[in-house]
Order: sequence, then C-alpha cells, then structure tokens
Amino acid sequence: MRNIRLKIAYDGANYLGWQKTDAGPSIESTFENIFFKILQEYVYIQAASRTDAGVHARGQVINIRLPKARPSLIQLRMSLACLLPNDLAVLELSEAAENFHPTLDCISKEYHYSVCHGISQMPQLRFYSWHYAYPLDICKMKEAAKHLVGEHDFSTFCNFKSSAQYDNFIRNVKSIDIIDVGEQQIRFKVIGNNFLYKMVRNLVGTLVYVGCGKIPLESIPDILAKKDRTRAGVTAPAHGLCLYQVNYK
Repeated sequence: MRNIRLKIAYDGANYLGWQKTDAGPSIESTFENIFFKILQEYVYIQAASRTDAGVHARGQVINIRLPKARPSLIQLRMSLACLLPNDLAVLELSEAAENFHPTLDCISKEYHYSVCHGISQMPQLRFYSWHYAYPLDICKMKEAAKHLVGEHDFSTFCNFKSSAQYDNFIRNVKSIDIIDVGEQQIRFKVIGNNFLYKMVRNLVGTLVYVGCGKIPLESIPDILAKKDRTRAGVTAPAHGLCLYQVNYK
C-alpha cells in the first residue's frame, strides 16, 4: 500500500468543519468525493486536526492509502487541482513512510487567530478576522498569556459538551505570541502539542477580555485553576481562526 501525505489549505466559510456530517458539506466529504472521481474507489482519509465549522487552514495534513502504482503523484496532484473547488487546495503531495499517521505522529500544531480592534475594520478582512469594536491593551494580554503557557489542566478552556470525550484535560501550550501587525490588527499565534475542543478560541476570547478590561489580569491564574468554563472569556468566533502549521519530527 502506498501512504500518500498531503498538505492542504482551505477557506472554511462554506463548510461545517473537517469531519463528515449529515447536516451539510464538510472538508472531509468534499475530498472523499473528489478522490472517488479520480480513483473510482472510496479511500479513508485521516487528518491532523478536525477543524470546526468556519475555521480555515493553510497547513492541514492528511493522508490516504492507495493500493495501486497509478496514478503517479504528479497525475494525482494535477487531477486534484482540476477537480477541487476554489476554496480548497493541495499545497504539497508526497509518499510517506508506511507507518506515517498525521494525527499520532504530530508533535505540535500552530494556530493563528486574527482580531481587529477599534470602531471599524477593513471590509476585506471581515471573513477572516474577529472585529472587536473596543481598544485592546496588548501589553496586558501578553502578561496574561504568560500564565497560560506550559502544561496545565485546561478544563476552563474546553466547551462543556465535549468534556465526556476526554480522559484528561492536561495539555502543553508551548507558546502564545501576540503580535501587533498594524492598522489595529492583532495576531495571536498559539502553539501546543494538542488542544481541547474550542480551546484556542476560548484562550483568545479570554485574552481579549483581559485586553479590554472585562477580566482582570491578575485573575488569570485563578481562572485556570478553577476548571470552570464560566469563569473564562467568550469563545472567539470561528472565522478568525486558521490552522497554520502541523509539525512532525
């Protein structure tokens, strides 16, 4: 069996997330249908991250297994380029080791979240940036972020309905960088070994609340320790989030 690794990008606006659902189109089902057109058989797709509805990606990693020598990699890449809708793209395609698994072999994921703070934002950014109409204190947010870096129980930042699916809530956030990119745009760059359901968006929402004064900076350690979702900030909207990169050994 050939193990084919693909790095893909997508605009998540028109999809109900990565995972297949009867409720509407997903990234997974779209790729599955395109692969069927090319290969005349259904293939099982594994992904590094099951992004939520409306979330974007420029560094998602997936794999499929092919029993045949054909198509060649270049034929497969050209066919995908012709058949995929214009909000999905294959950036890289290669043969991987037989035992490569995009989820299990991942050592860290990098997410970027974009926020525009102020009375108005550039219209072309409205589908890719959370418009928060109040000024934010970046220095306070950076100080608050320091308390969230490292290995912690992140129950506080996991949405309720998913709590039953986890054995534990301990995750290792390697870094949170908050970058002023100008024109009232802020980028949150969050890197971790793994994340709970909506964890990145909850971290961003909480830091934004610190930045606007709704949550005191000094309360962050206590919020983390309480393991109570209601103590933290709002869940930031999905459209500001992008899976930027998945890292492997």
